[in-house]
Amino acid sequence: MLIWGLGLGLAGILLLRIALRQARRVALFSSAFWQTFPQFARYRLKRLWPAPLGLAGAILLIWGLVLLFQWLLGFYAARLGHPIG
Repeated sequence: MLIWGLGLGLAGILLLRIALRQARRVALFSSAFWQTFPQFARYRLKRLWPAPLGLAGAILLIWGLVLLFQWLLGFYAARLGHPIG
């Protein structure tokens, strides 16, 4: 579980970095992009590909962090014993 958590977390961070870099490159974070979106919708839709990539990166990062947290809880439960038991 530790290896899966680390792998998913690193993959999520990598995808988020790529998505943010490309989103800045195509000016997704600028107000001019979104104000002119209705006029140039066909052109602008081709520029939205970093958004799903960033969403996938965020999902992978959260999934990896959940697995790491579960591993950490299991590790300390096995080492210290259950607090109620």
